[in-house]
Amino acid sequence: MTRQHHGDIARFDEWSATYDRGPGKYFFARIHRPVVEAVCSGRVPPRRIVDLGCGTGRLLEGLLSRLTEAELTGVDPAEGMIAVARTRFAGEPRVRLEVATADHLPLADASVDVVTTTMSFHHWDHQDAALREVVRVLAPGGRLLLADVLGIGFFGRLLRSTGRGHGSGYRNAPEMTALLRDAGFSAWRRRRLSWPGIPIYLVEARRSTSP
Repeated sequence: MTRQHHGDIARFDEWSATYDRGPGKYFFARIHRPVVEAVCSGRVPPRRIVDLGCGTGRLLEGLLSRLTEAELTGVDPAEGMIAVARTRFAGEPRVRLEVATADHLPLADASVDVVTTTMSFHHWDHQDAALREVVRVLAPGGRLLLADVLGIGFFGRLLRSTGRGHGSGYRNAPEMTALLRDAGFSAWRRRRLSWPGIPIYLVEARRSTSP
């Protein structure tokens, strides 16, 4: 598999050694909480979960303590982030970690119940291909939980005009709808997370129950 080496990956590689010590950990913790709750909200707990853009594994750590029978996989293109995550989960047999991009997942077809991604989607170079990959690896009825800034409102429009250096950037509502539909999701919805002035949304999409 060919790895992409764009500027974001190199920056996160360099950032990995100090990533968990910065003030950003509080920002991400506030986003991780509703994602963890959403993962755990179903009547039947998911058994196979993948976190795309997992970084150093903080979301996986939250899921590990809540879902005691689940198998967790973290995927990130930055080798430094995965190295830190491997230290975090050393000796934990329920966690698998892979260096890969979201558009080339080292996972079998229909092998996952839930895919999560938090504040990573706007960095993806090939969002359309990556969402098709998510559909491929999700089992029928499986869910995608995507938390990110959308290009909605004043702040979102500002980011859309200035943040194109981050992969494909920030999508507005019609663009996100088209991406999900074209990838093969059968249903989706979004809800805004509580960040005054910042359009951070949790998008939940579901693969069709038909294989």
